[in-house]
Amino acid sequence: MLTMLNSKTFFDSASTTPLDPRVRDAMDSAQGYWGNENSKHHHGFQSAKQIKKHIETIAHVLHCSPDQLAVTYSGTDSNRRIIHAAAKRIGFQNCWCSAVEHASILDEIPQSQRFDPISLNSTSQQPFDPSTPSLLALMAANSETGRIYNGEDLKVKYPNALILRDYSQSFSKGILPDLENTDFGTFSPQKIYGPKMIGLTYLRDPQNFQEISKDSHTKSVSLIAGMAKAFEIWSEEKDDNTQNLTKWDTQIRQYITSNIPNHKFHEAEAVKVSGLINIAFDGVRGGELMTMLSQEEQIAISIGSACTSDIMSPTDVIKHIEPEERWRYPIRIGLHKYLDDESITDFCEILEHYVSELRK
Repeated sequence: MLTMLNSKTFFDSASTTPLDPRVRDAMDSAQGYWGNENSKHHHGFQSAKQIKKHIETIAHVLHCSPDQLAVTYSGTDSNRRIIHAAAKRIGFQNCWCSAVEHASILDEIPQSQRFDPISLNSTSQQPFDPSTPSLLALMAANSETGRIYNGEDLKVKYPNALILRDYSQSFSKGILPDLENTDFGTFSPQKIYGPKMIGLTYLRDPQNFQEISKDSHTKSVSLIAGMAKAFEIWSEEKDDNTQNLTKWDTQIRQYITSNIPNHKFHEAEAVKVSGLINIAFDGVRGGELMTMLSQEEQIAISIGSACTSDIMSPTDVIKHIEPEERWRYPIRIGLHKYLDDESITDFCEILEHYVSELRK
């Protein structure tokens, strides 16, 4: 028998979100299109027609051309494809990323080719020559703290650079992507109540990167239908969802500030998305707190990016932004639209209880 999980105890939306029932229905309705869209027969033509329709839906939401969108296997796959495509053209040594990127990028680019995202637009000397063709990866919002990084000045200051922006966290929290400031943009449908095992890439100049834009791998009409429905729902609900996430985000922060002493919100003063909270409690390991909440209360939180969580070691992102060892073991709280006021109140009280228990 299928056991339905309780979305009211799920606080890990930065890694994934519950599947919207309307997305599931769209995927079910598309199951009849099982032909390979590259096949030159009736079944293939019908699949290709459906895929084209769904990509057009997404393009309308993103205000771009359908030809500028490419389907991949995941957000991680999108990032890696872009890095390797750029490296073929400009050399891997000219591929740079911020020190706080998602693991899908940090795993590809060595530490010697990383920059601080805060100082990138400053007048300080950069580790690379702006006149040299390069790839610069700067996520739109930090996947662990929610901090927003402005990409508006990048193309002006680095005119010879290809700009890669990962929109997974910013888009999921209701922020329309600044595609005018980027050459590549990546999206993860699972962050917006859509399906897993599929990703989306935006390319400013698709003809120059046909290994991505014209990739002929066999695609699932069902997954693409679900992705398109998720984008459509996002467009319709983003304002209401953002309002609720902001309210609950504020409620949790105020409760912790009033009731749980000796804590630190990471990047508390920065401009951030609503609904993503990264906090450390003095004397408490985030991994232990995460395990206890899961085992005792079936509450899901995380301690970093879903691809980098490790109970014993701080993530590269936290080590970059946090100089003090005692604050390097936080938890990450990710909110989503299926929560409600009661579940937020319950979560706050339960969190206070288990922090107290671990401190004993």
